[in-house]
Amino acid sequence: MDTLLFLNILQTILLLAIAAGTAFLVYRTRIGARGTRRSLHTRRREVFVDVVRILNRLGKTGELGKEELLDFRSRTQDAALLFDTELAEYIDEIYARGVKLMSTGEALKGTALPIGEKRDEITVENARHTIWLADQIAMVGKKFERYPGLR
Repeated sequence: MDTLLFLNILQTILLLAIAAGTAFLVYRTRIGARGTRRSLHTRRREVFVDVVRILNRLGKTGELGKEELLDFRSRTQDAALLFDTELAEYIDEIYARGVKLMSTGEALKGTALPIGEKRDEITVENARHTIWLADQIAMVGKKFERYPGLR
């Protein structure tokens, strides 16, 4: 009988150990999930700040440099993973128009482009991108409003 009692006690202790281990794993998983949500929010906020920063830079200087655009691209390249398709495309459009603004601005600064019809076309394109990007300063908050806590 002592052996049977011992086995019952051992079985109970092992069952309690398994239950405690399972409870611990569930607890750690929930904590990890909360941490993931927090880091997702943090990363989204960083992208939002980067978008606002590049648009404000344009608003102050009227132009964007190559290094600024490359930095913006590297910091926002995972937007498709963080946001919905529409917002990721919006961020991509900001980058694409920034690149076009930079290239048309460099073409206009150079002396290789003489006064004439081609220069006028590039000037109009440059102005179009400048105006669109400048308008986004007021629109960026509305674009990100689906993600609470970013504004």
